[in-house]
Amino acid sequence: MTQRPSDLDVDSDPGVEDAQGPEEESSGSGGVWAWMHDSHPTVAALVGFYLGLAYAILVPGTWGALLAWVVGQERAEQLFPWVALTLLVPLALLIPRKTRRLAQFVWLGIILTVVVVVGVGALVFWILLKTG
Repeated sequence: MTQRPSDLDVDSDPGVEDAQGPEEESSGSGGVWAWMHDSHPTVAALVGFYLGLAYAILVPGTWGALLAWVVGQERAEQLFPWVALTLLVPLALLIPRKTRRLAQFVWLGIILTVVVVVGVGALVFWILLKTG
């Protein structure tokens, strides 16, 4: 890192206590953890990837459970493909420049989660067929 966070700056006189606590804002308007959002390159990557992972698992499961609870199992099976409309949310995040990097990692999380789940399922199915 080329620049140190402002909340870690060392005072020239160690005997003088700082007037503000750690939970209060440091210099600037971003607060103590503002340096992480401004200069740390992995924040958007980690948040986006795990958001995509959770999105790929929780959204279809929650949609199916709510549909089955509200309209019954038969009608829920007919309406389940409409869950694909929820993919418009991460797709819309790709449009503004400010959220584009986060959205790219959300899509990476979604795609890798689906690939791993389908791959492991296919492998388990193949093993079950071969072993009888």
